[in-house]
Amino acid sequence: MRKYLIPEGGNFYKANMHCHSVISDGNLTVEQLKDLYKSHGYSIVAFTDHNLLVDHSDLNDENFMAITGYEADINDERYDRSWNHTPCTHICFYAKDPHNDVIPCYNPKYVFDSSPESYKNAQKYLGTPDYTRNYHNINNMIKEHNEHGFLACFNHPTWSIQDLDDFRDVEGIFAMEVYNHGCFVAGYPEINEFAYEEMYRRGKKISCIASDDNHNRYPEGHPQFDSCGGFIMIKADKLEYGTIMQVLENGDFYASMGPEIYELYVEDEVVHVKTSPAKRITLLTYGRRCSRATGEKDGELITEAALPTLGLYDRCVRIRVEDEYGRIAWTKAYFDACGMENGRYDNQAFRR
Repeated sequence: MRKYLIPEGGNFYKANMHCHSVISDGNLTVEQLKDLYKSHGYSIVAFTDHNLLVDHSDLNDENFMAITGYEADINDERYDRSWNHTPCTHICFYAKDPHNDVIPCYNPKYVFDSSPESYKNAQKYLGTPDYTRNYHNINNMIKEHNEHGFLACFNHPTWSIQDLDDFRDVEGIFAMEVYNHGCFVAGYPEINEFAYEEMYRRGKKISCIASDDNHNRYPEGHPQFDSCGGFIMIKADKLEYGTIMQVLENGDFYASMGPEIYELYVEDEVVHVKTSPAKRITLLTYGRRCSRATGEKDGELITEAALPTLGLYDRCVRIRVEDEYGRIAWTKAYFDACGMENGRYDNQAFRR
């Protein structure tokens, strides 16, 4: 029986889930960002300015949708250190309702008061009690947002100077960034595949996201141009806000720096993948075993693979695609594929 891991039906919509404008510390207006991303084939942008939540649904048209969101900053204030040496947590919150534009946990000290647009958009919070953000109990803030209709994504742990102890117990997120393009082009090794592995190896059934985190301080064509480099491809029936948010929550998308995945299904304990030209397609598991496909000779590219799973000790599986330029695409870890639900594999407790 064939089981599709990425839905068979629907359309792919290209999305940037982490974007900054002049409303916080970005250099482009939301209108300029819409034009930029549409010109690169994007259908969706989540506008996630720092600590201010703005409904940009006026930008929507039949081929473009703005997601209402913001990025929350939480600093570890136990340390008497400069900002550059202080661990922090950044989380993007996405509203399931596009018109839900009031932050549940507002604190004005995190707002960029040097930006006129920040100041203007902060006026609606005058008189709102300040929420105390606690770096070591971030789950309370995530829970508050979940209860107010938000999805949460954990961002760039490398830039945030975090190790496993900082994020291993985070709960309530639907995804974490496996790649952050803005940090990467700025010089940080912000391919966080290992961090994502640590999370799903602890039984956290979350998706992975590649994003831009763009601020547009450099023009297109510059080596540090930070837009249109990290994206997700969402598989959905239509470009409609409620539909897209439900698909995000379900994890029906993959993350990429460039390669594309056109089809992904499992049949008779073999995972079948169709992709854009790739140097290597790999099926990774919870354990040490994997299946991989390459060309028959050095430099030969492939566009599909049939990767057996039998005997690979599969609590979960995921796909990794690498192209000739070293760019990578990732799927989430699938916990309900390849017969695992039948109990044929080792089901001992996840490592803690």
